[in-house]
Amino acid sequence: MLRLCMTTGMALFLSLAPAHAEPVFGASARSKEAVSLWLGSAWRDYTSRHMTPEGAVIDDANEGISHSEGQGYGMVLAVAVDDRETFKLIRDYTYENLQVRKDHLFAWKVLHTPEGPNVADTNNATDGDLLIAWALIEAYKSWGDPEDLASAKVVLADIAATLLQQTALGPVLVPGSEGFVSGDHQTVTVNPSYWVYPALETIAEFDTSANWGEVAVVGEDVLDLSQRAPSYLPPDWVDIGGLKLVPSDKFTPEFGYNAIRVPLYLALSRNALRVKKAADFSTLRGFADPRGPSVTQIVTGEPKSVMGGIGFRAIAALTRCMDKAEPFPSELLQIGTDDYYSTTLQIFTILAIAERYPQCLSPEW
Repeated sequence: MLRLCMTTGMALFLSLAPAHAEPVFGASARSKEAVSLWLGSAWRDYTSRHMTPEGAVIDDANEGISHSEGQGYGMVLAVAVDDRETFKLIRDYTYENLQVRKDHLFAWKVLHTPEGPNVADTNNATDGDLLIAWALIEAYKSWGDPEDLASAKVVLADIAATLLQQTALGPVLVPGSEGFVSGDHQTVTVNPSYWVYPALETIAEFDTSANWGEVAVVGEDVLDLSQRAPSYLPPDWVDIGGLKLVPSDKFTPEFGYNAIRVPLYLALSRNALRVKKAADFSTLRGFADPRGPSVTQIVTGEPKSVMGGIGFRAIAALTRCMDKAEPFPSELLQIGTDDYYSTTLQIFTILAIAERYPQCLSPEW
């Protein structure tokens, strides 16, 4: 595990660097301290604006709901900043209020009512389940509680049993247990951003309920086959039928707020080829625009609206730094302005820079 002790008493956990990598923060001690202070401030802001005292992470751009994705992100970030108390709070809320299915997966959507939390949809979201399992494994690695590892393995066994669908490409992650496989089992709808590569890589080291390494490789194949002219941006949703991949007709055929996470997850990978794929996004439509990438119609390649949030712009800026050595813009460090989703992606991007890409730190840090 790569751990960076910081002046605020926090630590980064992301096991991202290969064994031969140079130490992080070959940059200045001043840069190290600046990132440390930023992460401390960002986490305090995040928990104050996007989390309840009970441990629910609130999606304030989505009618104030909580969902398994948000709970998973919150748990991962809590481990990343060595905040065990908050990790336990989010973990316990998640188990008490979202693990209400007959299996060990998590209901994806919880409403907050005067009477208390109310599960609005018991279908799971596979990326949320993966994030939660990843966070539990990282918690075990950081703090050594075997119950966290055991809990992760139970979740992963049900992901393997319920959410892996064999296709001509190999095993793919079905986004949820209901609604994504056709009645004749000939077509599977998938979401390329549900392949959380750093999660799958870590899970593969601790769990054998599935060949998680193969699952990750198939995710790359899905991504490659879905990136087509004119934009070469991946769609949010893809239908797989045999070896044919097309934008799903169940959703608007666009690159949008789901697929924007793909280059971030690739950048967080320990696999050099995946890192190269992340850098390659810098050349795609909209990723050079300082306003941020655009929601883009996949069939025509026409941009529809700019994703102007700091988190989305941060991901694009990271790809430009990785590919073209552009310094990361200091204005993308602003805290306290964006909603839950954009802020979450912003913090994950800064964690990636801190652990893997210190060359992206501008002198202004």
